[in-house]
Amino acid sequence: MKPDEFPKSYAPGEVEDGLYEVWMKSGFFNPDNLPDRREEAFSIVLPPPNVTGTLHVGHAAMLAIEDAMVRFARMRGTRALWVPGTDHAAIATQTKVEKNLMKEEMKDPRRELGREEFLKHVAEFAADSHDIIVNQMKKMGCSLDWSREAYTLDEKRSRAVRAAFTRMYNDGLIYQGQRVVNWCPRCQSTLADDEVEYREHSAKLYTFRYGKDFPIAISTTRPETKLGDTAVAVHPDDPRYKKFVGKEFPVVFAGQQLTIQVVADASVDKEFGTGALGVTPAHSLTDADMARTHHLPLVQVIGEDGRILPSVESGFAGLSVKEAREKVVAWLQSEGLMEKEEDAVQNLSVCYRCESAIEPLPKTQWFINVNKPFRWGDRKGCGIKADEDVTLKDVMRHVVKTGEVKILPPRFEKIYFHWIDNLRDWNISRQIWFGHRVPVWYRAEETFVGNHAPEGKGWEQDPDTLDTWFSAGLWTLSPLGWPDDTEDLRRFHPTSVLETGYDIIFFWVARMILMTTYLVGEVPFRTVYLHGLVRDEKGRKMSKSLDNVIDPLDTIKAYGADATRLSLLVGTTPGNDLKLSEEKIASYRNFANKLWNIARFILTNEGYASRQSLPKTKTRADEWVLGRLSEVIASATGKMERYELSSAAEELRDFTWNEFADWYVEIAKIEKGKEQILSFVLEQLLILWHPFMPFVTEEIWRRMGKETLLLVEPWPKSFAGKVPEGYVHVHDVIRAIRHLRTTYKIEPAKRVSVVLVSKKEGSRLRTEHAVIEGLARVEYLSVVPGAEKPPQSASMVVGDTVVYLSLEGLVDGDAERERFAKEEQEAKDYLKILEKKLQNKEFLSKAPEAVISDLKTKYETTRTRLQKIQTELETLA
Repeated sequence: MKPDEFPKSYAPGEVEDGLYEVWMKSGFFNPDNLPDRREEAFSIVLPPPNVTGTLHVGHAAMLAIEDAMVRFARMRGTRALWVPGTDHAAIATQTKVEKNLMKEEMKDPRRELGREEFLKHVAEFAADSHDIIVNQMKKMGCSLDWSREAYTLDEKRSRAVRAAFTRMYNDGLIYQGQRVVNWCPRCQSTLADDEVEYREHSAKLYTFRYGKDFPIAISTTRPETKLGDTAVAVHPDDPRYKKFVGKEFPVVFAGQQLTIQVVADASVDKEFGTGALGVTPAHSLTDADMARTHHLPLVQVIGEDGRILPSVESGFAGLSVKEAREKVVAWLQSEGLMEKEEDAVQNLSVCYRCESAIEPLPKTQWFINVNKPFRWGDRKGCGIKADEDVTLKDVMRHVVKTGEVKILPPRFEKIYFHWIDNLRDWNISRQIWFGHRVPVWYRAEETFVGNHAPEGKGWEQDPDTLDTWFSAGLWTLSPLGWPDDTEDLRRFHPTSVLETGYDIIFFWVARMILMTTYLVGEVPFRTVYLHGLVRDEKGRKMSKSLDNVIDPLDTIKAYGADATRLSLLVGTTPGNDLKLSEEKIASYRNFANKLWNIARFILTNEGYASRQSLPKTKTRADEWVLGRLSEVIASATGKMERYELSSAAEELRDFTWNEFADWYVEIAKIEKGKEQILSFVLEQLLILWHPFMPFVTEEIWRRMGKETLLLVEPWPKSFAGKVPEGYVHVHDVIRAIRHLRTTYKIEPAKRVSVVLVSKKEGSRLRTEHAVIEGLARVEYLSVVPGAEKPPQSASMVVGDTVVYLSLEGLVDGDAERERFAKEEQEAKDYLKILEKKLQNKEFLSKAPEAVISDLKTKYETTRTRLQKIQTELETLA
């Protein structure tokens, strides 16, 4: 190939869209079209992005990780399937559309439009958002099987939701009942426990008594809720309150008639506050649990609008929570019941979508009973016997404990089990319009639950919709065809891996395990890979307020999709957050260009010799590069199999840049005649890099004139290559010469004279003299078994070899001595500062261990540096 046929630099914007179209037209994203496939399948269902807008950099990280997994599996010869889809995200999407309509001067969009018309607006918004999201995925190079695309609210998925609800209802695992739930006054809907977020804020902690004759003081940040108190709980072993346990006290609290019962409960912390807890069963999930234990009544005082109910006496009705609090506090002060007011920090419960304060309220809702035993029956799998009675919580624990589901990193298993242990019945109904309508119909006293509306007139469907996570919990099943017995289900389920953020383990991962094991008797996935959050270079969360948001579409346009992907893959390990900056992305743009230039050199200067078989070696450099390539193939393959993507990419980068480009390609310029090996290594590297950098590798592959797509090229296998004995020593000697050149600031263009003193490695070093001279820019090289140190020379020991580099005529001795003397003094001064800190007992007793450890490391590093400087001064003496 002529040089002018291969551009000097890689221009991703000119090739990426065209290459994606080529992949799409090939049909190879669909595993049914893959040639020469084994029966073994690899499958992932994409965590469906919400149709609420565009993808952010966190989504981009997820896409890069999953695409690398899928492309690797495809090249390994498996039937690799990656199912795309989007989530209707009920509350989030409805809230977004309501806000948009309100900007168009609608005060109450739902009331003004009505259910049917309002849902048309939501559907239009979701469709537009879907198209944007799909385009972004394609820009990232995602090899998704678009022929199998799913949407959580399409008809197939809706049928699956109705089937799952009906079966669970018939088995008694779904019930309707009144419980205290999380209520969002802004969204006018319930939320699951996991959908409640917490915001730290300043509050007042009030300590008071219900009345002058009441014997116990309590503390709270919400005195307005005390209008609904029915008990005070104390620890059973607290001697201060034992005589009051079991007694009832009638009180008039702020004009409200209350009957307060004193109960003993081991959950009360007797060391906190007064050691007594006011129990408000209607407005606290924790207190509601306590009320069930002690058979306490529920007295509701706050309504769905966040205001005091009309049933409350003494002029509180209709007041906001804030107004009622102020009125109760004023009453307590006027009656002399307030014992203490103090500032406190409180975790305020807020809606995860609109961030409004949550009000726990008693409501009649639909729930999944996670504690009710059911017969395992004819479900096959999970290692549970047919006649065994288990609860949903039992099954969720079992499949992770037995390893049927492996969580990466394993430390999240403990968090998973803790969450299950504290799991309440799952509230699955929502009071919004957008979503899956609860498949329950009513007519007078009749109730019908089923996949379709009942026959006959007079039936009205339940107005509530289902929690979005109910349909998301079916996400490995419904995209593959459940409830039908499909070929996709038989071949691709359980899926191989679920890759998602660690912050969604309870929202989604646990619910998928719950739903799938119950419905089909098998786990939804074999491995859960939890990635971390993408943060800025300072470790901060990305936000518009900090002006540190990185838009993946912007970085793709500026640096290319491969650079964006690689910056999100390298440094990413399961469960740990990733720091990202534009500088990091730019550095991987440079790496993509490096790979491009390697290919350009081989294809235009050396001549490309296409071959798949292992080429013959002629020199020890040939043996070395093929030996290292074999080692890298074996190691990188193992890491990819274990989902150690970052480590695999780092190893490939080091070999590509540091060993192949900087060593072997440079050696090839000296030794010549290496077209076969250069071409072979390049081909293998393009295959190895393809899962990480699909565009640049496919474009180079195309320019090689290949008839097949790199997308489906077989993954390489390690071969009988072996690094020749002692050859690494040659590299170490060259590095030593380069280090000495750098230390004494010898200009790169100047050639030097070197004496190598070595008994054991002498013959090997003499054999490689041309390589040493070429790569270290040596003019005169002498290899001898023994010699005194030549005058005016710098030295360095490498194994059994002593490297002497002549400084005569190359450096200004006086200037170098002055430079090193200055560096010596600076190092000594710094050591004194560090020694003073490390000998300060008061400092050592108060400083964090990490700070002390850092100081010790700095001390040792500086001491080692000082020794080296003093050695250099001796050389120049």
